[in-house]
Amino acid sequence: MANSFDAESLQELKQWLILYRDDGAYKVVSKTFSQDKAVCVTKLLADMHGKTVLSIMEQCRTSSALIDREPLLFAFALCCKTKDKNTRMEAEKLCDKICQTPCDLFQFLKFHNSLSTTKSWGRYLKRLINNWYHNQDTYQLARNVSKEVSYLGWSHRDVLRMGHLKPRTEEMDLIFKYLVLGFCETKKSFGKTDKETIRKLLEFFSAVDTAKHSSDVQEIARLVEIHHLKKDHLCTKLLKEKQIWTALLKDMRIQEVLESIGQLATIGYLDESFDDSQIVVDMLRNESLLKEQNVQPFEIIIASSYYKDGRKKGTLWQHNDKVTKALDFALEYSLQNNLKSSNERYVVGIRVGVNKNKSTVRGTMALSTTTAAAGVAMVITQREEKSDVVFFTDTATPLNVTKNTKLTDVASQVAVQMKIAEDKKEENRPKPEVGEDGEEADIFVGVSPDLCDLVAPIQWAKDQKKDVDVFIIVTDANKSTGDKNLGEAIAQYRKDQNLPNAKLITIGLTNSNMKFANLEDGNMLDVSGFDARIPKVIETFVSEEY
Repeated sequence: MANSFDAESLQELKQWLILYRDDGAYKVVSKTFSQDKAVCVTKLLADMHGKTVLSIMEQCRTSSALIDREPLLFAFALCCKTKDKNTRMEAEKLCDKICQTPCDLFQFLKFHNSLSTTKSWGRYLKRLINNWYHNQDTYQLARNVSKEVSYLGWSHRDVLRMGHLKPRTEEMDLIFKYLVLGFCETKKSFGKTDKETIRKLLEFFSAVDTAKHSSDVQEIARLVEIHHLKKDHLCTKLLKEKQIWTALLKDMRIQEVLESIGQLATIGYLDESFDDSQIVVDMLRNESLLKEQNVQPFEIIIASSYYKDGRKKGTLWQHNDKVTKALDFALEYSLQNNLKSSNERYVVGIRVGVNKNKSTVRGTMALSTTTAAAGVAMVITQREEKSDVVFFTDTATPLNVTKNTKLTDVASQVAVQMKIAEDKKEENRPKPEVGEDGEEADIFVGVSPDLCDLVAPIQWAKDQKKDVDVFIIVTDANKSTGDKNLGEAIAQYRKDQNLPNAKLITIGLTNSNMKFANLEDGNMLDVSGFDARIPKVIETFVSEEY
């Protein structure tokens, strides 16, 4: 008989799936997964609660709070490897829902193999994979498998071979032949068929094949428009052609345009002299699209930083003032309309300029540490009615950040404080001693590091008698120079202010593995690195909407 479980176990599972912490920290890059790091999943599976686990996973897969799909896919692999037959049968039904894309499927297979002692596939896995291909709309499958051909060392050809997949329909037979043998052989086998669905698939694969091999720009642009081809359907050489991008942009979301800003700028598509640059400008100024697609501030900040930096791998581009202003407009609109308040009281503490060897953040090279920290402060201030921003060393200094403060102004204030901190360090540097030989001694011996007491923002709030629900500390330092332990400091603050659930989020902009949070304290979170998802991580952690 299955052991009972409580609501706390399910809440822990939801948090694990949505806000996965690797060695205690949410990592922007280089996440690792193992059974030892999935105890909340393996325990429920061992206690025969596999159906419940799968039910929670199905809820989470469609949740707006879901940040990464990797935890979901690893948990699914664990469900498929459990000894409980009922759980495996239930997992088999959900495969195409959990693995929504070919890349999801390849990631799942990588996880599944890591949990296996043999490389061969059993009947269960073969059947599960077979169902993944056959349970999807045929034409949508054709689009997806031709766009995401391979990932993580896996390809569709590998999967079809390993799974010994047999097509159940003529349409699926065509898709399988295309994936294994290519278009020419597929056309030989199906070219004389009059069946409408077959003809439609052949036309689509013909367009994809042409896009992979042809150099006729006008023809490819026409095929992109007719068949709604994506970037991944095209060969790299074609992505240097402006006419191709004009065709692609008609079906692109604003987020995709922002991610492609460097490519567009490099080929001169955004130049003021190129008329079609207005397409991008109009998209960025389209309030309906910005709202409908829920474009978030940091998606724009990252693209804007990249564009305004003006170079990519040694290539320089001219700035188009219309594009710059459109990016600024999109940012302002998203700040005012696309942010959801948590109605909590915040203090954002910033300390950057400590790690002299790294001026850009881990996970988003386009962002400087100063811009990232300033951006967090601006977003929180814009989103929340009650918030304070401080710059700290061993003590905290309030910054003047309001809802009307621009990103550049916040960054300028941070830069000023960085300079003050550096000047203060120089003033306190010991004077060199002159020896009998007239030579100056090495003044760097025993010099203290840049001050970065992570407790300082908490102490400032305590001294100011401020009730704070959420502390966010943003830094490029790898350690605190203060005497107090961060976990003990927040625990004492909670006690002194009678705020038992006050949260503390520590973001290490350049850190690969933050380790400040007390792992037994559910109201502390470490974040290693930074990208556009981190504001959502903060929002999810604070709201606890798992």
